[in-house]
Amino acid sequence: MPICTYNVRMNPTDGTRAYWLSMLGECADAYGDCCDFLTGHDIPMNVKAVHNALYGWIRGKYPSLSSQTVIKIYKDAMSAVRSIRSNGHNDAKVPRKRNMSLRLDKRLYSRLGIDGISVTNGTMGKREHVPFVLYPKAEEMFSHHTCADPLVFVRDGELWLSVPFEVPDKPLLNENAVGVDLGVRQLFVTSEGKSFRDTRYLAAKRRIRHLKSELKSVGTKSARRKLRKLSHRERNLTKDMCVRASKALLESTDAGVIVLEDLRKIKQKTSKSKEGYKRKRHNSRMAQVPFHGFKEELSHKAPLYGKRVETVSPTYTSQTDSRTGRRDGERKGRRYICKDGVVLDADWNAAVNIALRSKHPVSSEAAPVDGGLAPLTGRHTSTCRLHCKPSTEVLQAAKSLA
Repeated sequence: MPICTYNVRMNPTDGTRAYWLSMLGECADAYGDCCDFLTGHDIPMNVKAVHNALYGWIRGKYPSLSSQTVIKIYKDAMSAVRSIRSNGHNDAKVPRKRNMSLRLDKRLYSRLGIDGISVTNGTMGKREHVPFVLYPKAEEMFSHHTCADPLVFVRDGELWLSVPFEVPDKPLLNENAVGVDLGVRQLFVTSEGKSFRDTRYLAAKRRIRHLKSELKSVGTKSARRKLRKLSHRERNLTKDMCVRASKALLESTDAGVIVLEDLRKIKQKTSKSKEGYKRKRHNSRMAQVPFHGFKEELSHKAPLYGKRVETVSPTYTSQTDSRTGRRDGERKGRRYICKDGVVLDADWNAAVNIALRSKHPVSSEAAPVDGGLAPLTGRHTSTCRLHCKPSTEVLQAAKSLA
C-alpha cells in the first residue's frame, strides 16, 4: 500500500512549544552520545545488548527524556551504526542528527486527527491537545485515509508534523506499455513522442557546481560550511525536479505500464569507448543525471495513478531499428539513420525499442509532425527540437506501432 506524506504546522501554546524544542534538542544530543558509545565499544548489535549498555546511562544523563523516547533514540543509533558496519565503511564519521526530529509512536501521542494531536507538555501523566494549521490537501487526506505514526520536527523555530497516510492502490488501468528513454541532455523521451527537459534546473545546477568547485579550491572552514549548504541545495533542486518530471510523465500517458531501462552500473559499463579509451567527460556528465532518483520517485507515484513501472535491459536499444528490430542502422548524435535511408530521432527510436521489449501492447502515438518532440507541460520545462523533420516513412512506421 503506497504511503503519501504531508506536513502540517502545529499550533501549540508557548509552554508546550518550549518543552518540545528543548526535548528535541536533548534527543539530538542523546543520539550523538549513543552513536559515540556504539562506535567506540565492540558490543553485539542486538536490542538486548544495546539496551543493557545504554538505557540506564542515557536515562541518568537526560532525566527529562521519557523511557519510550530513550528506547527510540538508542534503536535509531543502533540502526545507523549497524548499517555503517555492514557496508564496511571503516573510515565513516560518527553519525549525528543535524535536524531536530523524532518519530512518535502510540506511547508518545494520541488522538491524531484533522483537529490536531495530543502530546505531552512536560507535565507527568498529562497531554495537551495541539491544533493544526491545515492545508486543503491535508484536510482531504485526513478525511479519506488512515494515518500512521507521524514525525515531529523543527523548521524555522516552529513545530511541524510529518503525517504519513496509507493510500490504497488504484486498479491497473490497462496492460499497454509506454517506453521511456533516459538521457543526459533530456531527462527522458517517451515512445509517444514526448520529452522533458528543465532548462532552469540545469542552469541552476551548473551555477551550484561552479561555486562548489571554487569553494573546494579554497579549503577554509567557512568554505567547507558553505560547501555543505550548496550540496544540500543541490539535492533539494534535484529532488524537486524528479518530483515534477515523474508527475508530468504519469499525467501525459494513458498507458498502464511504464517501461524504463535498467541503468544500474551504467557508468561502469560505458566507462570506455570502442577503442578502449576512458570516457571521463561522458561519465562525469552521466553521474550528474539523477537516473535512480527519478526511477524511485516514479515507482512511488505510479500506483497512485493506477500504473506500474517495469525495467528492461538497455542493451542495443539505441542501435536497433525500431521498425525492423535489426541493428543495421547507425546512430549519429540525435539522429538514427536506418539502412534504407530513413532518419529517426534517436531517443524516440530507443524509447520504442524499450517499449517493445516489455512484451506488452505498445502504446505509441504518431511521430511529431512539426519536426519536434512534444514538450511535457510543467513548471520550468522547455521544448526540445529534432534536428530533422520525420519523413513519410517514419510517420507510417509510427502509425503501425500504435
